Amino acid sequence: MTELATLDDRINLIYVKENMGKWHALNLACELASATIVTSHDADDLSLPHRIERQYQTMIETGTIHNLCGFHHCWSQKEVTDKYEKEVTGELTIIRQEVVKHFVLQGYGHPHINHYYTGQFETAGVSSMFYRDVWKLGMRFNPPEKGLRTLNSEDSDFNFRVTTLLGSTSVLAEKLYCYRRNTSTNNEKK
Repeated sequence: MTELATLDDRINLIYVKENMGKWHALNLACELASATIVTSHDADDLSLPHRIERQYQTMIETGTIHNLCGFHHCWSQKEVTDKYEKEVTGELTIIRQEVVKHFVLQGYGHPHINHYYTGQFETAGVSSMFYRDVWKLGMRFNPPEKGLRTLNSEDSDFNFRVTTLLGSTSVLAEKLYCYRRNTSTNNEKK
């Protein structure tokens, strides 16, 4: 059972009674969203203040339907705070859709790369921003171990399929997402 609570005119909080996985929560959010553009965010990470605006500008400038940005590996709260306080302005740094698709296909065939690959620039899979119509076309976040995923994580898998099948992905080659390392959700050590 799912309950929907409206916090204000802009925010709806979705309560899901049973944990069915991140992939299920992402699909449910896309299904219930009324927005034209969709993005997500992991609970233990942080987006820098201009992330949404600059990714949207990139999509408009490139005419693409899907976009990702880069990220900082943050091992401490101080690293997160330091990144957050730096303002990002000026011209957008963009990797165009033809280059993105080339790299993604190149990485998929490489035996040591098992994620969404964009050459020397790392993207945050969770930073995916896309027109909701992409989801309406049937592009879903797939469950693990059902034979539907091409890549391990639901984010990378979704981004890979959108890029290779629809061919309209741009990358904002700016680090506007702070990926917290060594948290309870990823159990990493520096």
